[in-house]
Amino acid sequence: MDKVERFYIGPQIEMPRIRSEACAGGVPTVAVAKAGNLAFTNGVVSNHPETGEHVAGDIRVQTRQVLENLKMGLEKAGTRFENVVMVHAFLKNMEDWPAYHDVYIEYFPEHTPPPRYTVQAEMASPELLVEIHMTAAV
Repeated sequence: MDKVERFYIGPQIEMPRIRSEACAGGVPTVAVAKAGNLAFTNGVVSNHPETGEHVAGDIRVQTRQVLENLKMGLEKAGTRFENVVMVHAFLKNMEDWPAYHDVYIEYFPEHTPPPRYTVQAEMASPELLVEIHMTAAV
């Protein structure tokens, strides 16, 4: 197997609830691990990539920020949305799915998104409405 490469975007965000040796420096806005011809992102939320601050707004605003963050991470790993092969999405409220989906499909060529599953989940912080993880071919 090829060496695993790791890429990070954004400041190491301090997460007061998470304390361990493994994440003592905080959590980056986007982390991508590239192994062979695949790239795997962390679960990305709507934090600003330069400041690490939460980007407030409704589900449309937050989904757009999450996807912009993911776009930067995928590009850094040498890939892009059209190469995404699987998406895992978490919504705080499933009632937000139609608005989330409207923004989501804008990011894929000819509005043909890859397979995904979307589930309702409790978020790490109450202001977060969406979190997305992607796997892409490189």
